[in-house]
Parts: sequence; C-alpha cells; structure tokens
Amino acid sequence: MKNRVLAFLIMALLSMFLAGGCSDKEDKVAEETISRIDFPSELHKTYGEYVKADARILVPDAIKGEKIHKVKAALIDMDVELIKNKTEEYTQNQFEQFQILEQKDYQGITVYDHEYVDREDGGFSITYSENQNSILYFPKDMTFVLSAFRLANDPDYNGDLFQNREEFPFASRQDAFVNIKKYLEEIGVKIGEDYRCYYLDYETMEQEEKKYDADAGLGKKVWSESDNAYYFAINQEVESIPVYVPLFGIYNEDIDYNAPIQIMYKDSGIGFIQTGNLYETEETEEYVNVIDIGEIFNSINEKYSMLISEEVVTVTQMKLCWIPNHDSDELILAWSIRGALSSGTEVQMFYDAQTGKELIGVSL
Repeated sequence: MKNRVLAFLIMALLSMFLAGGCSDKEDKVAEETISRIDFPSELHKTYGEYVKADARILVPDAIKGEKIHKVKAALIDMDVELIKNKTEEYTQNQFEQFQILEQKDYQGITVYDHEYVDREDGGFSITYSENQNSILYFPKDMTFVLSAFRLANDPDYNGDLFQNREEFPFASRQDAFVNIKKYLEEIGVKIGEDYRCYYLDYETMEQEEKKYDADAGLGKKVWSESDNAYYFAINQEVESIPVYVPLFGIYNEDIDYNAPIQIMYKDSGIGFIQTGNLYETEETEEYVNVIDIGEIFNSINEKYSMLISEEVVTVTQMKLCWIPNHDSDELILAWSIRGALSSGTEVQMFYDAQTGKELIGVSL
C-alpha cells in the first residue's frame, strides 16, 4: 500500500513538472511570435493592379527593433479651477466667468462648457463630457494671426513661409516648448519631446494678412515685434508613437492644422491654446502583434479593385500612430496613410496595424 501511494505521488509530481514545462515552453513560443517593429524607411513597390508604393515609412527611431505594448487610454479629468488658474499664470492674463452651458451632443450626452472672458474681450473655455474634452484660449488679436498664418490643406496654405527661421530674442524655441510642456503637465497632460514649430515673425504675418484681407480692409492696423511668436503643433505620445485624435469620431486629415494640441508662445507667455481630446494612458503587459506591411497594401489594392473607377493610388507616406478606440479603452496601433489617385486627388486612409482592416471612424 505504501509503495502504491509513493508511486502515485511521484506520478503527480512528474505530471505537474511536465505541465509547467509545457506552459513555460508555450509562453516562450508565444513571446517569440510577437512581431518587432522592423520596417524600411522607404518602400518602392507595386501591389496588384491598383496600388503603387512610393512611400516614406515614418516610424520613431526609439521603437525600431522593439516590441510594442498594448495601451489603455481614458480622457483626463478636467479640473476646471486648476486649468483656469494655471492658464492665467502661463498667459499672464485674468479671466472672469461668463457662463456655464450644459448641452446635448449628437449622441445625447451632456456636454459642460465653462466660458470666460479676459480684460480685452478675448475668450477662454473648458469643455468636457464623458467622451470629449477641450481647452480653448482665443485672445482678441488671434483672428489677425490666423488670417496671416494658414495651415489648412487648401490653396491658401502658407505654413512653409514660417519654417526654418531665426529664433526670437525673447526665448529660444526649445525654452518656449519647455514652458508649454510644464504648463500641460501641471494641468495633467503628458506629452513627449516631439513637436512641429512655426516661426511667426510679424513682418511676414503683416504681408500675408494684407494678401488675405486685401479687399475687406479689416486687418490689423499695426504689426510689431511684440507679435512675434512660436506656434507649436503637438501630439501626445505613447512609446514615442503619436496619438492621432479624431474629431467627434471623424478622421480628419493627419496634418498640423488638425493637431490635437496647438499652442502659440509669445514674449508675454502662452498666447493661444487649442486642444482636442486629451488622454491619460497606461501601457499593459500585452504586446501588439504588427502584421507585415505588405498585407496593408494588399488590403488597399482589394479596396480599390472593388471601385468602378480604374484609378491607381500611389501611397507616398505611411506613419505609425495610435488611435482611440470607440468600442474599448484600448488604443489602436494604426498606419496613417497618405497618397494620391492617378487623377491627382489626394487621399488619406487609416489601417489597423494588427488586423490590416481599414479604420473609417463613425458616421454622424
């Protein structure tokens, strides 16, 4: 009887050891199958009848050869009083409460809008609901700046005129960014070190505003050095990958005009703020399994093969980004894809980097 019990115990221990070994082996195999970020910097290839790749592949250097963690995200809590106080500090301005509005959005969700005015009739607002938030600081003179400085992708675009300029005496570009980053962190918004910066010198703005408002005659009367400013377009980042933020679920063009954080910095401090949804993020222990880039192009070819038009699309840029998910708290790792049809029409597409499926946003 004792021998039988001893044999049973030995068999049980052996089974547990083998099971553990199999589990460890399975975990190791599963880990080895997780893809690492390994894409060329350029791609020149034809895929099927309808897609040609002549593209730059934009992937942050910091993640090349690495595995990417899955990421959870939630809208930051909008502490109205804190945001107001910090904005007053960094703009060197004072705001008085104008009104608090409660309205329903297109989904019937209540949106709270705290509106303020400053001493010169400029506006400041903090808006939030369970599925959106934003901050807008719009001084009275900002109308003139946006008439002179135009980032929209249309014939009036002139952003190229405000790049690669000398830095202004009141602060270096980097010092201005450091102050902006500090402001954002103090209101609960984390960003990385990546940004795009435009140098808004008053002489160029004066010339451009006169061109734009030549007939109206409603332009700024006097431009001076006090109007010089840096204009920053910023995305939040996770693992050095930018977070692309749709507007109400609509995938607008992935350009600086639609950047989720836009801030102007002048000699007096922050001179303009416009944000879309702002998130707090958390990396999980799981990894994203990124599919081969060729599968993305095959999906694009299949899409265009089903259209009546015989046009060919040439992809000119692919950029890795995160996109908020409407159905869960997990960000989607995606490719932001830009290109043009053979007719010359520009196109933009977003594809899930893990499934290869096109992301089309929501329909209002």
